[in-house]
Amino acid sequence: MANDREVLREVWDGRLPIKFSIAEEDRELLLMEKDPYYILVPRMTYLPLLPVKKHFESAIPVTDSSDNQPTELWFSYQDVPLKWQIPIGVLYDLVGGDTLPWEIKLRISDFPADKLARLGTTIEETVRSSFIHNVKEAGYMKHRGAVMMHLLPDQHTQLWRGLHRDKFDDFWKINHRLMEHIDNAPYRCVPFRIYTGIHDRYIQKFFKPMTEDEKLTTLGQLLKQFKPEAVVELEETDDPDIIKSYEVAEGWKVKIHGIETPMNTPIQWLSEHLSHADNFLYIVVVKISS
Repeated sequence: MANDREVLREVWDGRLPIKFSIAEEDRELLLMEKDPYYILVPRMTYLPLLPVKKHFESAIPVTDSSDNQPTELWFSYQDVPLKWQIPIGVLYDLVGGDTLPWEIKLRISDFPADKLARLGTTIEETVRSSFIHNVKEAGYMKHRGAVMMHLLPDQHTQLWRGLHRDKFDDFWKINHRLMEHIDNAPYRCVPFRIYTGIHDRYIQKFFKPMTEDEKLTTLGQLLKQFKPEAVVELEETDDPDIIKSYEVAEGWKVKIHGIETPMNTPIQWLSEHLSHADNFLYIVVVKISS
C-alpha cells in the first residue's frame, strides 16, 4: 500500500497556472467583451470542473445562432482541441511546452465532434461517471476489483468529492484501500496509460510489477515492451533486484506528473505513489522537436 505520505502530498499539490481567454474566432459571437481568466489549478483535476464558464457566462450566448442549440463550450491550445477526460497535468505535459501560464482558449463554436466527446448538460455528472469508471477499471486490473466491490456508494462519493474539492485527506481516506496489496502480493498488473499525443490512441496493456522469479519490473522495462524506440538498454545495473537497466533514448522525453522519471524506478512504486486520482499511471512519451 502507498505509505510515503510526503510523496503522495507533493503529487497531489502539483499546480499549473493557466490563462483562459475566448478564442479570436469566437469574439464576434460574444454578448460583451470579457477579460482573460487566470487561475492556479491542480494537475489532477479536469478542465470541465474549473469555474471558467462562470467567469465568461455573462458574455456567452445561451444558444448557438447557427442551429439554435445550447452553446457548447470546449477548450483548445494552439488550435489543438483538448480532451476533457484527460487530467489537466497530462494535457500540459503532452502539448503545453514550457511556457507558463499555459494559455488555453475557450471555444463556443465549431465543436470538433470528430475529436472530442460531448459533455451534455449534466457536466459534473458526466465527468464523475468517467472518473469512477476509470477507478473501477484500475481496481480490476490491480486485484480483480476485490477492493472496489466492497466500497459503499457513499465512499464512491467521498472519493469523487475529495478530487473535485481538492481535499487530500478526504480522498486518501478512501483511496488508500484501493492501493492495498492483497495477501502482501504486488498488483496483478499495473494500470497504466502511455500517451504520445492527445488524439493518438493511448497504450494500455497487461504488465506485471514483478517477474516470476520475484525481480521488480521497472518503468524502463515497461517502455521497452510497449514503446521501444523511446528507451535504450544499458550494459550494467547496480541493483540486484532489477534485471535490466534503461535510459531514455536521445530525442525523447518521458514524463509522469511533469517529472522526467528515472527509468529504473519500480513500476509498483510508481503505481502506488504517482498514479492520478483515477488510479491510472499516466506516462507521457513525446518526441522532442529538433
